[in-house]
Amino acid sequence: MAAAAPLLQNDGLTAAQAATVLGVLSEGYSPDSRAGSTGDQRVSMVPEVARALAKDGYQIVVESGAGVYAGVSDGAYTEAGCQILPRAQVIQKGQVLFSIEPPVRDFEAMRGKVLISWVGRLLDKGKEIVGKATDSGVTLIDVTAVPRITIAQKLDVLSSQAKVAGHRAVVEATHAYGRFHTAEMTAAGKFPPSQTFILGCGVAGLAAIGTSKALGSVVRAWDVRDVSDQVHSMGAKWVSVDFKEDGEGQGGYAKESSDDFKKAQQETFRKAMAEVDIV
Repeated sequence: MAAAAPLLQNDGLTAAQAATVLGVLSEGYSPDSRAGSTGDQRVSMVPEVARALAKDGYQIVVESGAGVYAGVSDGAYTEAGCQILPRAQVIQKGQVLFSIEPPVRDFEAMRGKVLISWVGRLLDKGKEIVGKATDSGVTLIDVTAVPRITIAQKLDVLSSQAKVAGHRAVVEATHAYGRFHTAEMTAAGKFPPSQTFILGCGVAGLAAIGTSKALGSVVRAWDVRDVSDQVHSMGAKWVSVDFKEDGEGQGGYAKESSDDFKKAQQETFRKAMAEVDIV
């Protein structure tokens, strides 16, 4: 009995009566353009993560079809120990809900619950979402607010998704370009390598440089911060703007440039874009 006694008298803590129920919502994507869908094809929790959480004692309910367009079937969730339910029941039963995009239309049904989502609370759209959640009594956990520290690196959704975006941008551009990236010599003649100009050398930009170089393109890149050493290390050419201004802000992020710098920047870009195939 002593082991069950509270550390402090009348501390108010009680033992958990049941496992916390986690709810995974669909993003509402539809391939049918007539449906006017703007949903995301991704899903906020994959079966591997659900299985690990179930081992920790959580109960997980998943909206039917939530992972279909991310390549995950309802059966895969069931095998991981999840229960498949309609959306309304997931919201009703779940105590902590997961969704990539905050489902603002469902906030009233989520009153008193916790929603873990991509909010972007410092942006205008994010501030509006926070206001609506507050009015509806929904507690938001913004995954974009994870600090950029070593212990939290695996939770850094901004970096992970920016890396995916960098790769995807090059793949999309390659499809639209429709020609060889690398230099080719064929029976029909010689083909020069494509020329690619990448604006911004953060996580997405560096990923784009790597993919472009792997495809054989000749790459040049620019960033408001002087990261020429990183660009050169990846085999790309650094584009310099002939104007002295420190573009690095707090935490290693870029800061807004002055009007004079922007004018010099635009002239530099105009010359570079006249020489490249892909931007």
